[in-house]
Amino acid sequence: MGRLTALLFVLSVVLPAESLSNIRHIYIDPLPAHLDQYIRAEIMKRKLAFNIVLDEKDADAVLTGIGEADKRVATQITGRYLGLNDTATASLSLLSKDRKTILWAGEAGDRTLLFGTFTRGGERKVASRMVKQLKQALK
Repeated sequence: MGRLTALLFVLSVVLPAESLSNIRHIYIDPLPAHLDQYIRAEIMKRKLAFNIVLDEKDADAVLTGIGEADKRVATQITGRYLGLNDTATASLSLLSKDRKTILWAGEAGDRTLLFGTFTRGGERKVASRMVKQLKQALK
């Protein structure tokens, strides 16, 4: 029984974290429109089980992705005020430390059909929805 325990310990140290439940420290790549800052704030606000590190070498996983915001007046009217389309969108992936395995992926937009002018939108809404999806994946 002692050899089996020792073997499991060695394997847990040698093998990379391949599961969301094994991740304790994440690094967030810089994202367009400061989306990474909003995601950091949402992770802290929702109290996810991650510590956010500022150096990629200290991380168990890396959060990376793309995002875009359409600031044209026509899009703002139909998207922000009428809730017909997204004015900001993002697609994120949580990768293993070596960036060879996708542990989680999600996408979100900021479209709000009801009360669009009274709620937050843009990158803040996208970050909120992305972190909510990540929190559900952790359960």
